[in-house]
Amino acid sequence: MLDRNEHLFTFAIIGDTHVKPESGDQSAPWKVNELATGRARWISREIARYNPRFVIHLGDLVHPVPELPTFDEAVSLTKQVFKAHHNALHVLPGNHDIGDKPNRMLPAKSVRNEWIKIHEKNFGPSWSSFDTDDTRMILINNPVLNSGSPIEREQREWLEATLASAGGKRIFVFMHYPLFLLSPSEAGNYDNIDEPARSDFLDLIKRHGVEAVFAGHVHNIFYHRIKDTEFYVMPATSFVRQDFSEMFRIEAAAENGRNDAEKLGFALVDVYKNGHVVHYLRSYGQMAAADTLGEVPESRNSVVQLPHPKKPGGTPFGVFLRHPWTEIVTLPHNGPMDEFQRKQARNDYPLAAMWRLGVRHARIPLADLTDDATRQRMADLVAIGHRFTVFGFDLPQGDARAIVLANSALIDRYEVVLPRDAIMEKAAELESFRRDLGRPVLLSPVATSADEIKVGSKIELFVAHGFRPADVETIDALLKQDPLRGVDGFVFRLDQTDDLASTVEGLSRWSRASGRKVDCHLRLAANNPARNATSETDVLARVTELFALGLGYPELGFVVDTFMDIDRGYFVRSGLIDRRCNLTMAGHAVEAMSAHLGAVAGPWSVSVTADGDERVLELEGPSQSALVVGGDIRRAASKMKAFLNKAGADARCRAIALGTPWVIEPHNGIVLNASECSISGLSGPVLVMTEKRA
Repeated sequence: MLDRNEHLFTFAIIGDTHVKPESGDQSAPWKVNELATGRARWISREIARYNPRFVIHLGDLVHPVPELPTFDEAVSLTKQVFKAHHNALHVLPGNHDIGDKPNRMLPAKSVRNEWIKIHEKNFGPSWSSFDTDDTRMILINNPVLNSGSPIEREQREWLEATLASAGGKRIFVFMHYPLFLLSPSEAGNYDNIDEPARSDFLDLIKRHGVEAVFAGHVHNIFYHRIKDTEFYVMPATSFVRQDFSEMFRIEAAAENGRNDAEKLGFALVDVYKNGHVVHYLRSYGQMAAADTLGEVPESRNSVVQLPHPKKPGGTPFGVFLRHPWTEIVTLPHNGPMDEFQRKQARNDYPLAAMWRLGVRHARIPLADLTDDATRQRMADLVAIGHRFTVFGFDLPQGDARAIVLANSALIDRYEVVLPRDAIMEKAAELESFRRDLGRPVLLSPVATSADEIKVGSKIELFVAHGFRPADVETIDALLKQDPLRGVDGFVFRLDQTDDLASTVEGLSRWSRASGRKVDCHLRLAANNPARNATSETDVLARVTELFALGLGYPELGFVVDTFMDIDRGYFVRSGLIDRRCNLTMAGHAVEAMSAHLGAVAGPWSVSVTADGDERVLELEGPSQSALVVGGDIRRAASKMKAFLNKAGADARCRAIALGTPWVIEPHNGIVLNASECSISGLSGPVLVMTEKRA
């Protein structure tokens, strides 16, 4: 876990801006490309809110390629867009800037020396390096790789010397094309570097202990880890590559997936004494006009702490990963990118969503651990702070047990699901398994409609798991029969009928009295498999209440069921992300709460009251107070006024809207105080926070 006090500096990464003249240019047949320049302006302005030390551009600055008559105008426009960052902007070339990598299957002309010279005249050297705070930043021209040109050889010699002379400095490398998309051994395609240059570069990265490699070009997010090097493929500011919409089991977003605006944005990289963190900030395709470039919205740095599993804080609950979360998708062989071969990619958007929400804990089935590829992915993520609860029906046997025990380091806790009448007969096996595993074991009973007494002809088929809150007496009776030494704790299922605050408070008392761990699973589904639970407002209210309770009861475990919408099949319900891996209303609320509350030091006390039809949660911490209204603040006005009066006449509070994207708001919420108490301009779910006390 990185120490906030050891933060060194922050820099920004942008890429694939594809700036083009806003009239008279026909270099793209898609409507969304006409928005690229306005989107780049908004990004340029937004970056300033975070005051990065410098900005790296990963290439494809412009859309018209050098041979087109609008190229020079696009270059001039790009310089104007990023003028505010001129002294801090470091640029490398992409294929739209100097030509495609050498490959006769590709749709545009290959890199040319004269185009490289034009780029260098406009933006400076096509490869470069600089040092800052004992780190070395290296920018590569990689469209030129495998060209056999003197420029390629010169860069290769320079790179070897630059890496070798780092003298113990931490090394970050930046390039346009990713070295690989899914695997270092994959065939060459439109979105990677071909052999032999790929293996050569990977060998250099390994030999010199590069900390991180950043690439653009693909207009989508991917993440890999090879030994201690992290590889990031970054989002675009302009448009999404629509061929990758194949990764999502839902109809494509606007313009066949090209205008899936929530996937656009930039990144901030926080560099610490012992590591780094990448934060993806989404732009939602926001645009700015030319006459707004001088404007700088309100600074974010003193108000938010962007969450990530590498950092303390974040969201105080985990999620059920019911859908495949390491799924490898084979894209159709289809031009203009890959007409002659198939290409594979792993959908890393569920992971990216977990990062932006600050969720580090996930509950997954045993089958994920026994699958070789998924298990390796778990190892990659555990190395950066993720935690996994692995569950299975009954105790694992044979090869599955051997895999579990051999990979105990990947398991935060193991959840054994058993029929109630099998618990006591499994007590000795549970104790043996717990001793061999060396990790906490939690017990969860299976609950099915087969166990219910039938009345008439009505039947509602279901299978669930977990004790109900009223079962604590049953558990106490079990523990009197046998201490169940192989069980560290118990799983409880909280459904739509439970009052969360009073239930959690009671389970906390029981946990302290019994000395056993408690995991609370918040079930968002109905109990009837034919009834859809798709009210996003209801899910938001439940999830925001659980967030507050998670802060107030850190000794308990909390897991939300489910992360991604179940939009077909049985028990249809809303989650925190939709089938495109974009945030739902509840997801937006969690993102805002995690950024504004997740890193605030506790302990927190939590109280819940009703103000009319609204449940209102008040949190009191050592340095700040907060009010969470999961419904509509207009129906909880009296409670908000009481909160402001309690804070004091001179206290300043900020109201942050929940359920909408906070990252694109020009202000850091609405400033409130007791003497000017007004809810005008406020509606819907809201987080109200006092400013940090000294």
